[in-house]
Amino acid sequence: MSIKALTLTVAALLLSVCQLQAEVVHSSWVGGKHGVWEVSNNWEPPIVPDNSGSQTFAVTISGDVRVDLGESHVIDELNCYGNVELTKDRDWLSLRLAGPNGLKNHGYLITEIEIFRINGILSTSEGSTIEMRGDIEDAGNGSLENDGLIIITTRNRILFNQLHNRSQIIVLGGACDINGYLDNDRTGTIKGSGVVGGSLPFINNKGMIRSTGGTLVVATAGSFFNRGTICNAPLASLNVMLVGPPSDANNLGTIEINAGGGIAFDCNLVNVSEPNAVIKLLGGTLAAKTITQKAGATFRGFGGITGNIVIEPNAIIKLTGPTNIVGDVTIGEGATLDISDGTVLITGLTTCNGGTIRLKGGTIITQGGTSGICQTTIIN
Repeated sequence: MSIKALTLTVAALLLSVCQLQAEVVHSSWVGGKHGVWEVSNNWEPPIVPDNSGSQTFAVTISGDVRVDLGESHVIDELNCYGNVELTKDRDWLSLRLAGPNGLKNHGYLITEIEIFRINGILSTSEGSTIEMRGDIEDAGNGSLENDGLIIITTRNRILFNQLHNRSQIIVLGGACDINGYLDNDRTGTIKGSGVVGGSLPFINNKGMIRSTGGTLVVATAGSFFNRGTICNAPLASLNVMLVGPPSDANNLGTIEINAGGGIAFDCNLVNVSEPNAVIKLLGGTLAAKTITQKAGATFRGFGGITGNIVIEPNAIIKLTGPTNIVGDVTIGEGATLDISDGTVLITGLTTCNGGTIRLKGGTIITQGGTSGICQTTIIN
């Protein structure tokens, strides 16, 4: 083949490849305060946004707008500003976002669309809100980047591979289901009742997780690390579930158990050996298979404890009021069980391995019997 013929062949191939590449249409809503997605005159340019072989759409909706979907659609990305409401006239309708930019929300977005099949990122800017009245999910490897407020209403769920929460997520009977990685930043708050977590390998909480208005279940197939605060509102409960192989929940932050409710771990709980590890028992009930108190960590308060307690050498637990312990208690060498201003009832076996029980205005009832050698100190 001659050089000229080869050059013409390459040029023809390049032209055919360019023709195969879809044109990105930047589409803006101009349909006023209430309109239908499928009307072309509601858009600029006047084309109904729906990806085809030759065109893909990057859609922007701004202002105080309600947009009704009469059909399912596929677009590359969606950008929302102002007060935007997306509704549908049939339950099975969906809006799929096929491009890497996904959904970016900068205002107050109410979505009744059943599924956003997001291929890339869902991001919320500071001061923005997404109120979910339908499911939102990724296509298997998406990321949720939250700097605003996400409200997950009853029986709805948000499903993503990764969650980076730097602001606030409120669960009102719904589910925040994460499969890969959940990072609740030190500025992040997750609160409410429902389910948070999923089959992810671990949960790393550096902010606050708080149950309100019922029961909040925090689930992981791996490990749980609390470096921030987990707590229950009065009359609410928080359950930490490790659904995979046996593992410990590690507290390196604050666990606060308020009256009228409690916090339950379906695994072992370790109060890690460092000054920032604090358990505050404020009249509620703390439950775990085994609660291990390490030296250098803080455990204080009163209420109910369900599970075995191990006070490791040189560690201390301070009980400051009436407390019922349903389980065994082991006090290690140089460790202290400090009891003041109330009666502590231990239903299981109390084992002393060279530790101390210190009483100051309090009493102890070892209903399940005692074992070992323990020093008892009474302070008047």
